[in-house]
Amino acid sequence: YPDIKIRWSRFPLQRDWLLECEKCTGPVLIMDVRDSIFQMDPFGPGSPPIAGLQVFQEHPNQTTEHWLANVPLSKCKGPGPKTLWFNKTMLCSGTTIGTRAAMLKYLEVMYGEMKAWIRQKKCHFGMNGDDQSIHNYLFYTGQLPFAHSIRNRIGIVNTPGVEGSVVFYAWRDKGVEEGLARGAAAARPFPGANDRTWMGPKEYNLTDENGYLTQADGTRSRVVHQADRFGMHYWHRWLPRQPYSRDPVATQ
Repeated sequence: YPDIKIRWSRFPLQRDWLLECEKCTGPVLIMDVRDSIFQMDPFGPGSPPIAGLQVFQEHPNQTTEHWLANVPLSKCKGPGPKTLWFNKTMLCSGTTIGTRAAMLKYLEVMYGEMKAWIRQKKCHFGMNGDDQSIHNYLFYTGQLPFAHSIRNRIGIVNTPGVEGSVVFYAWRDKGVEEGLARGAAAARPFPGANDRTWMGPKEYNLTDENGYLTQADGTRSRVVHQADRFGMHYWHRWLPRQPYSRDPVATQ
């Protein structure tokens, strides 16, 4: 799609792919794949019913006051609508769920807004992630009336990027203060780790006794996005050794 930024093209492309797949009539999940894992079938037994569109909140401490939303929206949209979207819980554009009809409508609205941004020089930004600015703007200004905002660690998708970054950097910096090299401090297991898990469930209340990231009620999260924020030991050492993270076809 030469009429928008290359990184934005996945939105109209996803629309096209979904339109082409006439047999794809069930619920739809679109997501970033580099930093995501499936811990359970997102639409398997026990999964909540899908109605309309589901957009997923990040940690409550992460709001649209963050530069990722605040800078592009303030410059592109000006002060007029700012009271509608400013200082709201950040919605992550990396994962969205909906019915086929709702997803097609969402992707079309996103594409339309992206084209509007391209037509205005003040809305041009040499940055990654401004699709999230658009995602939040459309929801909080009421342009996605068929969408429901899902609190973090409640719905199908758990987005623990804020928690992951906080605990990772705190644990790494503590190791450096204790005399470890930065790399060694970053690569060690978290407190409470054992032969089954990489992080203590009681110490952090983010995982279960088998290392699965969890919902607020302690049950296993189905989909985890931004899982890499927990750092080297989890993402590069512990997780690749787990059977559910391996592709059985690729290892044949």
